[in-house]
Amino acid sequence: MTESNHVPESTSREPLSVWELPRLLESVHTYRQQPVKTPKDRPHFPAIIAFVYRNRFAVASQIQRRFSQFLPSARTARRHLQEMETLKYIDTVPGPSPLWPKTYFVTRRGTRTLQDAFTAKGKAWTPTLIDRSRGNGFSTNHVLHELFITELLLTQWENVQRRDDLELLTVERRSLVRHPAFRITMAGRPTRLVPDAMLLLRYAGKGMMCWFVEMDMGTMNEQQWHRKCRRYESWSRSEQGQHWLTELYACHGAKNPRPLFRILIVANDEHRKTKLMELGSEWMLDPRNRWLFTSVGDLSNPGTDLASCFRS
Repeated sequence: MTESNHVPESTSREPLSVWELPRLLESVHTYRQQPVKTPKDRPHFPAIIAFVYRNRFAVASQIQRRFSQFLPSARTARRHLQEMETLKYIDTVPGPSPLWPKTYFVTRRGTRTLQDAFTAKGKAWTPTLIDRSRGNGFSTNHVLHELFITELLLTQWENVQRRDDLELLTVERRSLVRHPAFRITMAGRPTRLVPDAMLLLRYAGKGMMCWFVEMDMGTMNEQQWHRKCRRYESWSRSEQGQHWLTELYACHGAKNPRPLFRILIVANDEHRKTKLMELGSEWMLDPRNRWLFTSVGDLSNPGTDLASCFRS
């Protein structure tokens, strides 16, 4: 008996109907979840929590670079961060794309843990803001904005570790949001200046300088940019602004502090940098407060010395 050759009928794939199109928006990539049976509450977890909380968002590579003494490899960093997730100290932001790396933020439990760590050392600390996961996620520009600032501050910290002529005295970021010294009045209406970040640097033989950082993602229009510049101008002339600056220098040892500061503007590309320089030309002429401009492309260049952006 001969075996008959059966040729299957050709089948064509039916296109998705309009009602099924939302399926295309679902992520095609899922992270492999490795079970953590007994997560350890390690002594360096509060330091990691503090770093992530200060910067709001951070990815694993940034955390590993900052705490390389505890996380000598990327694998160790992933394992410890997974333990912290299991302990619910940190959580992840929904990624804007399937291949986006895990972006961490500190949970309410992590904030309480950090507060307890300060209390154990006899220090009082009150959180400025408590982050929560959003069901609809965050916009890509917002996540990039926060991660770019984290990267800038981290890179400057790494740069200072390699230099003997530069010292990073303090970094502020989220604490400035509600600080009373940054309340100002413009055109008879109360408002406030909210810098993206602040660094206080000490230069060997040259004293100290306070730097404010503004990360521009190209989302502000001309009117909003002018409003930001006017806020800095109004704050620099205000009594509370000058008092905050002189107190900042005095508490770090300055004998004759003056209310001077610098502003570093980081644009998302070269075209935007040129545009911002044109729009901010009238404020750049103020001899008391110098504005410097750079771009993300400049900072991502391996040959760029970040210290050149923060010259005294």
